[in-house]
Amino acid sequence: MNVLAHCRQLMLRRQAAAVLKAVRAFDATQRKTTADQTLAEIQAASVLPHPHWHGASESMLYRPWSPVASVTAGRVRDRSVQLRQRSVALWLAVVYHETRQAPHPGLQAVHRQVLGILRELREAAHATPAAEQAWFKAAA
Repeated sequence: MNVLAHCRQLMLRRQAAAVLKAVRAFDATQRKTTADQTLAEIQAASVLPHPHWHGASESMLYRPWSPVASVTAGRVRDRSVQLRQRSVALWLAVVYHETRQAPHPGLQAVHRQVLGILRELREAAHATPAAEQAWFKAAA
């Protein structure tokens, strides 16, 4: 495995744990709001030529990966609930797209973690089965 991809995998796994902890600390209403924000972020990123760079400035395009995940992961422990929610949503969107078609097994494992966090958000929203299917279809 490429050393750079391995380092990225380790960093994203650590960040995923912090994001999951933040999600589990939300109450049901906050999870529903975060789930809706996440869906909107994933959809907004998906129309970009480089969806994993969603939220990054143009000057950052020559880095090996987006700094958005690191910045937002650092904000998931903020005192402001709204900032935590926005940070979780943006982190999930960026990392979802970054790892979605990653060729490295470690990054594929991170993608599965992201899907697990998305599932936890979705389940917490207590949506109807039809709404759940629509949520995942819209995110893809």
